[in-house]
Amino acid sequence: MLADADDVGVRRVVAQLRHVCEIRWWSFGGPETTTTVKADQHSFCLEQQNATLSSADFARSDLVIYKRRLLQPRPLVASTLANAADRQFSEREWAALLEGLLLAEEHRSDVVWLNRPSSWALTSNKLALLLRASRLGIAIPSFTISTTIEAREPHEVDIVTKAISADEVIDRARYFSTTRISPDTLRDLSGQRLPTPSLLQDYVAPIRELRVYYILGRTLTIALAPSPEHVDIRYASANSMAPTWDELPTTLDVSIRALARAFELNYCAFDLIAPASGAPLLVDITPAGGWDYFESEDSPFISNALAATIADHLTSPQSTA
Repeated sequence: MLADADDVGVRRVVAQLRHVCEIRWWSFGGPETTTTVKADQHSFCLEQQNATLSSADFARSDLVIYKRRLLQPRPLVASTLANAADRQFSEREWAALLEGLLLAEEHRSDVVWLNRPSSWALTSNKLALLLRASRLGIAIPSFTISTTIEAREPHEVDIVTKAISADEVIDRARYFSTTRISPDTLRDLSGQRLPTPSLLQDYVAPIRELRVYYILGRTLTIALAPSPEHVDIRYASANSMAPTWDELPTTLDVSIRALARAFELNYCAFDLIAPASGAPLLVDITPAGGWDYFESEDSPFISNALAATIADHLTSPQSTA
């Protein structure tokens, strides 16, 4: 297990898996003062408080969970140096070391990864993921990207503007939130040039939203009640979303699983909008997507389902295809 120590969802999955297998958890973000390394061209051994990680561990493992936060991820090892430039250099060196060791290890060890470090790096651009999904035949809401706002005539439906980058933070006080815009407002803004490229997507009124977890060849789907106050459901409370188990239409389920395989992922979260008529539309792809927000300590139903899928794989290994 390679993940942040405070990742609640991972902690819940680990609690379930401890009953079926031995787990070694290397925590990202540990202090460099208590982290040591010894490595050469043949092997390595890393130590931190209460944990070790070595090339021998990979050689005898059946599965490696590698999960990093997509937004503002923790440094792989945190420096405590007083000078900011020194601190940043130290953390870059630790990151280069750990990433290099893991990238090399994924090609040497015969082990299943959730997900490979190389896959995580190659799938961090959300626009690229959505474009590839669309070109593989999965329906997404129509959109345009331009530096000059253009009203599309005739266009009498609302549009949604959102950040292209997954990181919407501008500074400590501001962020570029997903915003719904009326046709009249769009016409008023038409012709204005923005300092950044603008993504304008057709607004689709959902009757429910779907969160799909792809893991080891299977899909787990939960339905979420749309928020009347928020265009982006991420800003709604978990209770108001009332998550319940659901299922995708068979053809869409097959397409989602094929898409994950095309990205060479063994784990991924997909967000879809289900309109009043027609098939659900894909709006977001997050290879490191979390799940703890939709559950609770008293009812960790998604963590339990993910852990059960992993346990099935460990006890009865089979192709994830």
